[in-house]
Amino acid sequence: MSTILKFVRQLTSILATSVDAPHIALRLFLLSAQIADECGFEDLTYDFYVQAFSVYEDSISESRAQLQAITLIIGTLANAKVFNADNFDTLITKAALHGAKLLKKSHQATVVGLASHLWWQEAPPPAEGDGEAEEKPVVEKPPTKDDADGAAVKAVSPVVS
Repeated sequence: MSTILKFVRQLTSILATSVDAPHIALRLFLLSAQIADECGFEDLTYDFYVQAFSVYEDSISESRAQLQAITLIIGTLANAKVFNADNFDTLITKAALHGAKLLKKSHQATVVGLASHLWWQEAPPPAEGDGEAEEKPVVEKPPTKDDADGAAVKAVSPVVS
């Protein structure tokens, strides 16, 4: 699988430079990064993000296109799972810095706000069937007349679906 992804990286690089299609190349780099992330290839995933940043820096110059591109990068980084802390921090810092350099203040605020959420991500919840069983809500049963001393005793039982 990594051989296929390396080939895709070469083709997408050609698309970005020779064919002059930076928007398509950026999306393909980000899509490839997502696939490499799902496969668990940290180095290859990191390389795809670096390539996406290179396309952004070198080929996308219009203000609105920059906003869309950096928003796409941040969105895909938000779902990345394979990185160690150092690599992830490097990429999200780079995204935040690029966002801070946008021309319009409103675009800067939007992107820096989006990028700031990347520092406070929680671990994803376990998939169905993984880990612990799902917690069920608790319903109180009314006291029964069989109580020996007449005191109200609350019995707790899980809700049956």
